[in-house]
Amino acid sequence: MLFDMMTYYRKRIRFFILCLLCLLLANPVYADENLWEKLQQQPNMIVFIRNAESTGNKDGTNMLAWDKTGQCQGESTLTEIGKAQAKKIGELFKQHDVNPVVISSPMCRCKQTAELAFGQFITSPPLIQANSSDLEQQALFQSRATELILKHKGQTPIVFINHRPNINSLTMEMIRLGDLLVGTILDDGDIEVLGKMQLPD
Repeated sequence: MLFDMMTYYRKRIRFFILCLLCLLLANPVYADENLWEKLQQQPNMIVFIRNAESTGNKDGTNMLAWDKTGQCQGESTLTEIGKAQAKKIGELFKQHDVNPVVISSPMCRCKQTAELAFGQFITSPPLIQANSSDLEQQALFQSRATELILKHKGQTPIVFINHRPNINSLTMEMIRLGDLLVGTILDDGDIEVLGKMQLPD
């Protein structure tokens, strides 16, 4: 009888611990901290971020327009809310003592996000947003993005700031404004997605 009671209580304790673990893992704060720990400690980590809120999101400014001179003529640029969001991204990384290598699209809304959040960044013309039907540009983007990611992967995490269609094509994940999509870079440049964090309000 005593043995049966001890077995019963052991099972109940195990069940309680399992439920507690499930609750912790389901808690977004716990999940976020787990991802931040990986970014702090593990090699070959990458975070994908869309540009912060831009005029293209708000008033329909042509999202494919690109001024190669860097003057942003005709381009979608960050709104005041977007500028605040970009600064908040940088603050979040500083709070967690993560100082990444930053790779950005050369389009102004992404460059502004990168500059306000992190200061320095790497860019390259093939990283622009292109029409999804432009297969040549899409292939060029994939090739250049993979090349840069592989070149800079290592102990320092990468932050890759770009456009939703481009990020979707690299990760096979839908990403919204304010999402921080965290993954591991594999040897061939493919991305293993580990989770998604949301920029705090």
